[in-house]
Amino acid sequence: MILNYIKIAWRNLVKQRLFSLINIIGLAVGLAVCMMIMMYVAHEISYDRFHANADRIYSPRMEFKTGGVTMNLAHTSYAAAAIIMQRQPVVKDFMRTMAYFKPVVASSSEKPDLKYSEKKLLFADENFFSFFSFKLKSGNALNVLDKPFTIVLSEDMAKKYFGDENPIGKIITLKTDSAFAYQVTGVAENTPSNSSIEFNFVTSNLSLLQMKEATLYTGEKKQISFGNFDNYVLLNHASDTATLRRSLDVMAKQEKTFDNAHYSLIALGDSHLKSNFGDSSNTKYLKIFPLVAILILLLALVNYMSLSTARATLRAKEVGVRKVAGASRKTIAAQFYIESAMFATISFALGYLLCYAFKPWFLNVLQLKIDDTFLYSPTVLISLFALLLLTILIAGSYPSLVLSAFKPVATLKGKMGKSTGGIVVRKVFTTLQFSISVGLIICGIVIDRQLYFFRHADTGVNRENVVMIPVHNTFGTNYPAFKQDIQALSGVEIAATSHYAMFSGYDMNSFTGKTKDENIMVSSLLADDQYIKTLGLKWKYAPAPGQKLAGMGQLVINEAAIEKLHLPANPIGSYVQSGDQKMKVIGVLKNFNFSSLQSEISAMVLYIAPGNMPFFSRDGCNLFARIKPHTNLPTLLNKMQAIYKKYDKDTPFNYTFMDDAFNAQYKAEDRLASIFGVFTYITIILATLGLFGLAAFTIEQRTKEIGIRKVLGASLASLNTLLSRDFLALVILSIVIASPIAWWAMHSWLQGFAYRITISWWMFAVAGFAAILTALITVSYHAIKAGIANPVDSLRSE
Repeated sequence: MILNYIKIAWRNLVKQRLFSLINIIGLAVGLAVCMMIMMYVAHEISYDRFHANADRIYSPRMEFKTGGVTMNLAHTSYAAAAIIMQRQPVVKDFMRTMAYFKPVVASSSEKPDLKYSEKKLLFADENFFSFFSFKLKSGNALNVLDKPFTIVLSEDMAKKYFGDENPIGKIITLKTDSAFAYQVTGVAENTPSNSSIEFNFVTSNLSLLQMKEATLYTGEKKQISFGNFDNYVLLNHASDTATLRRSLDVMAKQEKTFDNAHYSLIALGDSHLKSNFGDSSNTKYLKIFPLVAILILLLALVNYMSLSTARATLRAKEVGVRKVAGASRKTIAAQFYIESAMFATISFALGYLLCYAFKPWFLNVLQLKIDDTFLYSPTVLISLFALLLLTILIAGSYPSLVLSAFKPVATLKGKMGKSTGGIVVRKVFTTLQFSISVGLIICGIVIDRQLYFFRHADTGVNRENVVMIPVHNTFGTNYPAFKQDIQALSGVEIAATSHYAMFSGYDMNSFTGKTKDENIMVSSLLADDQYIKTLGLKWKYAPAPGQKLAGMGQLVINEAAIEKLHLPANPIGSYVQSGDQKMKVIGVLKNFNFSSLQSEISAMVLYIAPGNMPFFSRDGCNLFARIKPHTNLPTLLNKMQAIYKKYDKDTPFNYTFMDDAFNAQYKAEDRLASIFGVFTYITIILATLGLFGLAAFTIEQRTKEIGIRKVLGASLASLNTLLSRDFLALVILSIVIASPIAWWAMHSWLQGFAYRITISWWMFAVAGFAAILTALITVSYHAIKAGIANPVDSLRSE
């Protein structure tokens, strides 16, 4: 019987090629989008859960308030985990890692002159490979890091530096603050794409402790505090978390590192999503994309159900004959469910091929890497199978109920009427489809306009033609000479120095408020006396004539700092207290955005030093060079590289244009706009496909009516108006439904930005016009085709 049902389904599919194609393509596209988003969401949720003891590994975090600012710190002191284990019997083991924050210069003993700049150097305790579940291809997990200056390479790094040779026992040199030779003791598999702990090189903390700058990272005091390390503790039982949390609160009071200090625990499996420092975890997408996937899949399923029931009259007599022959409603419903299963399976297979074909683009836009091994993991395969079953269940439900409910007497007499298959339900489906499409169009317009606003807003900084060059401590005392050589280039207008690149960070300094007990935290930056001019910053209150910018005991502030530091309206000459030092305010800059437009401009103080001070490069700094108009950029950059290599031969020359750094702050929104644009086009295509099929069938039902109207003298325009009117009414209704929902969604989204656009009426008008135009073109195609047909052909049978 089932084989017979499949044969009938296949014959109907072949016989009704147009509608079958619309159904299969629409459902396949919806499923492909759903698969890609499922793959992405499953990957994000699976982070770090591959570790054998993931449910018992926790990381202590620190939170404290100072100067009215709440500080959340993921990195704690070197001693933190060891102290926690010493005081708490519920802790079985601990682990400390430190991801080195700068690129290192690496070379092998085989080719010492071939040097590369590498990232992802990780310092770790000797039990790293037994504590976590990273797999070693060679080496013993118990002793690969038990000695100073031993190192484990990832597969990629072993291949890069030693080719097909066995690297065990060989030497690789890494230049951090100083150059050190490390003996290779192991090779690890490349870190999985769903690991928040990443490494190309893992060396022991014993190595770090023997470096002269060790105390800069480990600290001198043995206490639980903020620091540079990721600390992890392994509990005896997962249920011990409550005990440890209570103990941490007691420890916070005992340590007295900061007032109002509070310690918390984050499970290893939650660290990726709950520690979203930067943009690594894309948590914004996890809230938006699943909803979009549901909407697109719903559109595709609605298309299928709408077209299946719209074609009901073609199957009505078949159903009537089967019922007269003794078939029950349950049997007929099963037949249509099997047909739906066949359609869904074909669509699913096509959707999987589309997902596979567009996966590289999707991951590239999101700037993600997902291992192929994850794509074929049980989690993903079970999710895909569940999606197929859900699709079959939903897609077959409504058509099987409608078609199996036909009364045999009415169907065999041909008295079906226009209500067959639920014309009201199909109108609801069409309205729903276009409501979703219009809503996504409105959202896409708002996102695009917000991004345009970001890129063209006046931030108070002249970002054009400014190149930023990071300089490392390897320059020693040669930085002033380097800056002078850059300044002397014919294409450079002016050069300046700051500890941080623009939009990449700043320090925090403490100032005394109105009382000695009031502690005010303010963003701060060390820069030279050409910084303000190079960046085109504007004065609110300029320094007094003859006042030098650079000098000890003085600072420049922005407008926001006046209120923050309780200063008079014109604070020139006023003093502020920072620690034991009194600082004189010599100038006030107009507010400028030194970070993303997502947050309001906060108080900022600038400490200005002479440009020829060598200490700028002691901890690393950035050189800013404003390039003259009409300069040959490639030639100039080559000259800059040559000068750079003159003072630092080992470190690769890197540069960033300031406008690129500014735009990079909004990469999450850029990705969202790109993906959202594609999803919007897909919803429009799906809605149009559904309308195309529905209009074709509706007009096919009215072929004789159209023929009679033509014989009576109806014009092509009047026929087009008559046939389009009902559909356009549904589209207008969908605009009315979608507009307030889209306004609410985008209004809520915009609240996440300190500087934002206003949602305007024209955005809704453009979305509505696009929907009406699409519907008009789609329906008019069929209406005109029917209108120009010979009425004799349609009336011949009467």
